[in-house]
Amino acid sequence: MCSKKMLGQTTQRLHDNLIFDEIVTRLPPSDVARCRAVCRAWHTALTSDDFARAYGAAKSAAAARQPELLFFAPAADASASISTTLYTCALRNGEAPRAARELLTLGNLSAAHVIVSPRPCHGLTLVSDGPASQHYVCNLSTGEHVALPPCERAAAVEFRDSMRIGVAGRFLRPPPWVPFEIASTGLGFDPATGEHKVVRLFKRRIGETGCEVCTCAPGGAWRPCSGRVPPPSASFIAGLPPVYLRGSLYFLLELNSFTGTDQPVMSFSVGAERFGWVHMPPFLADRVGTLTELDGSLCAVVDLRFDHERYSLYTWGGDGDTWSKRYRIDLQSLPQAISDEFVEEDDVIPLCSCSSAGGSEKLLLATGFHKVFAYDPNRVAMERVLCLQEFVDVPARRQEAGFLLHFGLYQDSIASVHQSGNSSRLQVKRGTNTVCKRQVSHVYRQAGSRKMRDFLKHFRKEIAGRRMNKG
Repeated sequence: MCSKKMLGQTTQRLHDNLIFDEIVTRLPPSDVARCRAVCRAWHTALTSDDFARAYGAAKSAAAARQPELLFFAPAADASASISTTLYTCALRNGEAPRAARELLTLGNLSAAHVIVSPRPCHGLTLVSDGPASQHYVCNLSTGEHVALPPCERAAAVEFRDSMRIGVAGRFLRPPPWVPFEIASTGLGFDPATGEHKVVRLFKRRIGETGCEVCTCAPGGAWRPCSGRVPPPSASFIAGLPPVYLRGSLYFLLELNSFTGTDQPVMSFSVGAERFGWVHMPPFLADRVGTLTELDGSLCAVVDLRFDHERYSLYTWGGDGDTWSKRYRIDLQSLPQAISDEFVEEDDVIPLCSCSSAGGSEKLLLATGFHKVFAYDPNRVAMERVLCLQEFVDVPARRQEAGFLLHFGLYQDSIASVHQSGNSSRLQVKRGTNTVCKRQVSHVYRQAGSRKMRDFLKHFRKEIAGRRMNKG
């Protein structure tokens, strides 16, 4: 028989486990942080790896059913803007959100220059000040953050000449600010050590390509990566951040006569700090325009609007050279109105898939014109579920994202950040307001791509007709 003392201890453990597993895992991250101050035992339990995994699993399951979007408003004037406000809104059953809430306001960081990684990496997000080449690692749920030390300046574009920059579409664009550094920076996680690392691939001013790593820990400093940087990496797309997936970062390269490789995807092991390659079949390697992460797989987006009036999405699960077609969005099968609007988007990035009210799967697609579309492959239907203007003001000169997108994914996190003395450079204020959806008189559209598609369609018909007449 057990003693009363042992019985009391067992009962207390069961009681605590019930509280942690069934109650605390459902609390917002800020409340979890306050619970750590209850006593030493609670602090130990709520900062343990087991609780972090349990909390993350609970939030991941909820996010898979009801994804939550992260967005921020573009600034009207870079010189006047001194802060960036981040918002979140949930898509219930894949339907349009009715309201958004303020998440954080980042002071001393202009919305005209901010770069926010499109999805969290093990609970943390990389936020960068583009012109200053200053990087911060943040927990967007709690506001904890650390400022990384200054890094080596990269070679820069001094003029507004069009180049392949930012989201890797078919079209060249001028840099969003001048001088624009030729660099690509991403946040990764080393599962062996439990450390976050910021990895920066950049072109030095003397023309060589360098790779630096900074560990997000007290005293962390930029240092050269352990592995040798392959020469073809000089062709990486400036500004486009790498994709993090299962311990590795993936950089998208440009294929041309100077690359020295016929493969566009270069990998970087965050733990071993070694480079490698992800092989693609030739037909995909020549056409991939965007690389992202989709539901746990590496995703390559192929824009075939002008050739075949469709988008194709291929995913790679990490096994050998096998890429499989995940989605095919045939614009000719969609209603004319939505097809014409969607084809006008220069940049289209898959965010995630989610469940609709009827149980079918929808694919969420963010665009450079500040919109989010939901595509239903079973019904071959598409609808616009979010437009930035419905929640925040979008200046007339900022109707298209100058760099990357203004959308991403958000997930509650209790991941800790080691604060440092440098963190005061970024002033963080937690949001308290809710922004309701509003009616907008006009949704910005750019007819250039649609007109080009219609012209090429007409041109192809003309050629086909002439061939038939000759025959």
